[in-house]
Amino acid sequence: MVLLGAAALALKAPMLFPAIGASAWVVFRHPEAPPAAPRNVLLGHGLGAVIGWIALWGCVGFEARGSLADLAQWQYVASGATALGATVFVLELLRVVHPPAAATTMIVGMGLLPKLVHLAAIVGAALGLVLIARVLRVRASGPV
Repeated sequence: MVLLGAAALALKAPMLFPAIGASAWVVFRHPEAPPAAPRNVLLGHGLGAVIGWIALWGCVGFEARGSLADLAQWQYVASGATALGATVFVLELLRVVHPPAAATTMIVGMGLLPKLVHLAAIVGAALGLVLIARVLRVRASGPV
């Protein structure tokens, strides 16, 4: 998380968010489990972010402000619910197993990370997590 935090500061991008913390726990605590597979981490967060953004655009429009106060408005609630339902459907369809992606889609879908650049940061954080886990796994087990 320190490395992702440093990247977030250097890039001025939101690369630390609750769902990436949950992903880190899964990846480092259960590295052999399906939700920890790089494919699932990357596709889960990537698809969750994109679907959340589409739901936000469809329910709220491009005026999304990204404030916790907005979450009491019906458009943001509808967007979050739509994002979650659509993400679960798509991830099941594609056999992508990564539960933290549900949090990612809701964070985006409810307007907390509403910009396209935020989606890039989410995918960058997921990629960074996968790469860090790979490096640490190789070091812990020795050269392959």
